Amino acid sequence: MGEVKWKQVNVKQIPRRGSEAFARVGQGHISLSATACSMIEDVYDYGYVEVHCGMVNNNAARIGLRFNKAESPNSLRLMRRKYKDKFVGGLDITSRALITEFFGKSRDNISKRHPVEKIESNMISIDITKEI
Repeated sequence: MGEVKWKQVNVKQIPRRGSEAFARVGQGHISLSATACSMIEDVYDYGYVEVHCGMVNNNAARIGLRFNKAESPNSLRLMRRKYKDKFVGGLDITSRALITEFFGKSRDNISKRHPVEKIESNMISIDITKEI
């Protein structure tokens, strides 16, 4: 075997889109970015979310998340994100049934990022027709 010659690779780190409001959807959960969470005042005081389906031409186009402080029959628990035992920005909603409802089994092994917008004081919308 010949001698190994090393050549420096010229790559640049691309800054993360920390200011972008998005939701990562797939693999049995929805993860909301810190920026998406900041759209709802005192979002970390909420413990539950109700899921709504926004239809366009009889097709699911948006996932609506209405934040509630009290549990209701169809609500899902919100989980505050942690890193090294400290709370960080962002929330997770874990429900395989929720992902299956909107995407079938197609999102079992992948997750995609979708834009988020505020709809009401306690509701945001995830546009599942667009990806970031």
